[in-house]
Amino acid sequence: MGGRSLDVASPEDREFLAQIPIFGGLSEAVLTKILGAAREVNVAAGARVIGEGDLAVNMFVVRDGELEICKLGRNGAEFCLAILKRGDCVGEMSIIDIQPRSATVRAIGAATLYVLDQTAIAKLYQTDLEVYTLLVLNIAREISRRLRHANQVLVDLGIAVQDPWGR
Repeated sequence: MGGRSLDVASPEDREFLAQIPIFGGLSEAVLTKILGAAREVNVAAGARVIGEGDLAVNMFVVRDGELEICKLGRNGAEFCLAILKRGDCVGEMSIIDIQPRSATVRAIGAATLYVLDQTAIAKLYQTDLEVYTLLVLNIAREISRRLRHANQVLVDLGIAVQDPWGR
């Protein structure tokens, strides 16, 4: 997946990133650094962005458009879990757990995404540990928020999970 480099970040790009929870609390200089490591890609309607089971090497931020997150059930049927819109992130779990992709992500219509590779995040660990730590904490908070929401959905549906931790 190619794309345009964002090494000359505009104030609008930085403002956009600053409003996304996982980038909350990061300075303008750090947001500029993150944008400099990112690239912008345009994807066509129906294009697969992430495949369930694929090696995870990057995360995405929806700049414009919508993405659908779908997962295969045990019976082989695909189930749509969520629709992502402008400002939503996907793939950030890979920054934390280094596991294969847990779902498939496709563009519903044409979409513009920011792509940030794991290597760019890893460089923050080497160059600015405090910023890296804040970013990882922000990602963990977002994942925790989503887990709480998923738990509530299960409760609302009256579904009990026999092995909730997948051990």
